[in-house]
Amino acid sequence: MTDTTLPPRDDAGYVAPPARPQPAPSAPPPSRPRTWVVVVVAAVVAALVSATVTGLVVRAQAPAPAEPPAAAAAEATDADDAAPTRDGRDGGSGEIATVAAAVAPSVVHIGVAGMGGTGSGSGVVLRDDGYVLTNAHVVDNAAQVRVTLPDGTVHDAEVTGTDPASDLAVVHIEDASGLPVADFAERTPRVGDLAVAIGSPFGLEGSVTSGIVSALNRTLPGGGQTLVNMIQTDAAINPGNSGGALANADGEVIGINTAILSRSGANNGIGFAIPATTALPIAEQLIDQGYAEHAQLGIQGQDVDPEAADLYGLGTNTGALVVEVAPGSAAADAGLQRGDIITALDGEAVTSMGDLAGLISSRSPGDEVTVTIMRSGEEQALDVTLGAAPRQQ
Repeated sequence: MTDTTLPPRDDAGYVAPPARPQPAPSAPPPSRPRTWVVVVVAAVVAALVSATVTGLVVRAQAPAPAEPPAAAAAEATDADDAAPTRDGRDGGSGEIATVAAAVAPSVVHIGVAGMGGTGSGSGVVLRDDGYVLTNAHVVDNAAQVRVTLPDGTVHDAEVTGTDPASDLAVVHIEDASGLPVADFAERTPRVGDLAVAIGSPFGLEGSVTSGIVSALNRTLPGGGQTLVNMIQTDAAINPGNSGGALANADGEVIGINTAILSRSGANNGIGFAIPATTALPIAEQLIDQGYAEHAQLGIQGQDVDPEAADLYGLGTNTGALVVEVAPGSAAADAGLQRGDIITALDGEAVTSMGDLAGLISSRSPGDEVTVTIMRSGEEQALDVTLGAAPRQQ
């Protein structure tokens, strides 16, 4: 397993990139090969199974600006069974304005203060009695949390629960009632659907950007874990959008804005969001019990290399190759072995470790699943009762 190392960060949640001379915005790129960096503005999703991944993950939360940021600063910094959607969609400004009008009243600005300083992010109203969904890193180590509603009123809030594994959190505004609740989508969007991001990038409350759903089920490296089942969008997402809404043309929240893929740390039109179908069950657990539970198979693995598979006659050139089985885990109890290739879970194809992680993330501890494997060139099916992943603090 290849883990990445996070650079130092302060308690406000901002992580600076590894120290190195930074070229001016107009300077040509370095002569060495350019490396994509995942700037996480809202997530590290649960490491339910481990994958061999490379790359550097830099968590980023917008520091609270001492004064309105200048334009130049903004330039330098930073499916199956899909729900039917409205016909005639063109993503025009009128339609985007309609979406913004429907969703923006439910998107809040979250300011935090702690020993490391101040920071800010976004949130989405879950319940009219003051529960707000955001990212765990937005409120991580915060001594004070204040929520600014779209009407400009500012309220103190308490952290109800956090789930570092999914980078989700819920905060509660104690004195709130009758808040406008977001309408969350119950199904996966389609590639090409309109996507509207609403939040507070760089502390600029109520900012709206738009694009499309570029891809689904993306898997990204994430500080030794993996970001799975992510929605990819070209709607501009920047630090401070953390925890904000990604909405569809029907005014439904389809995701919680999460990360950008960038060579510079600035938005390059490749952003990611945690699907609402993933976030809501976790939010419910946080409200009910203050923490969330995640299923775990108990293996480490890597994607099958097609060339090696052909060379050694593995019987399949896609799948998740089991590199290690944790003693006493669900996988060990079911008889999974090193060298097995997982090709399906409950009949759903597994072509990579990302596929496997995504499928496990949709299950709960104690669920019984059927894992299809290739072992010595022969297909077998193993019944597995999933375990519970250790809770992260």
